Amino acid sequence: MKDRLDIVLEILSRKGYRSVSELAEDLKVSEMTVRRYLDKLEQKELIKRTHGGAFAGQEMIEVDYRVRESARRAEKEAIGRLAWTLIQPGESVFIDAGTTAAYLAAVIDNTRRITVVTNSTIVLQYLENRSNIEVILLGGKVHASSHSVIGPIAEEVVRQFRFTKAFLGTVGINLEEGLTQSNIDEVPVKKCVAANAREVIVLADSSKFNRDVLVMFLRLDQVNTVITDSGILPEHLQSLEEQGIRVLIAEPVRAQK
Repeated sequence: MKDRLDIVLEILSRKGYRSVSELAEDLKVSEMTVRRYLDKLEQKELIKRTHGGAFAGQEMIEVDYRVRESARRAEKEAIGRLAWTLIQPGESVFIDAGTTAAYLAAVIDNTRRITVVTNSTIVLQYLENRSNIEVILLGGKVHASSHSVIGPIAEEVVRQFRFTKAFLGTVGINLEEGLTQSNIDEVPVKKCVAANAREVIVLADSSKFNRDVLVMFLRLDQVNTVITDSGILPEHLQSLEEQGIRVLIAEPVRAQK
């Protein structure tokens, strides 16, 4: 049974949520057997049960920041470089917490005078000594695993701003519904930012597509641009473009052998 439990965990970590019937089909077993698997995993606090299904426990989804930062690094660096080319002198932009957004902050230099509002302590560290960059860090509660500032104070502060561009990260992109997030506490700030931005730009490497997790925080019709890498599947690209979303492809720089 141990191997089957590992398979269930792998499916839930990839899909986010799965119904009992879907898991039964995935594993080619009965729904009663699936329920036994889910009971055991819930007892170990590895998943969260719902009526008719289960989703990955928070500890499975919220992988340590350093682990996420190193995953698909070349793709994230390329996305960050391309995102920086979109920012014009004099703009006021929001840069989200998250590893891909941090790669944008890493390439920002002093060639353009801009204002950056962020809820990321990592973004702050990259930009605080850039003389041409005015950095505003939201106040509020610090969420340790994502190095982000969240909560009612952050939400109230961000409502006071208007952004020419908002660069948002996401855990997953559901091509029918929208952007998804694993930590529900981070969702309100993201929603406030999107509502106050002239242009919403999503930074997401190609592994994020059709990856569902706990909470949807933004519909796709609220997104203007997606910056991703060349690994995006043609059908995913077509779906975004058919929904009126501009897609920019960042080409990773591969180390020469």
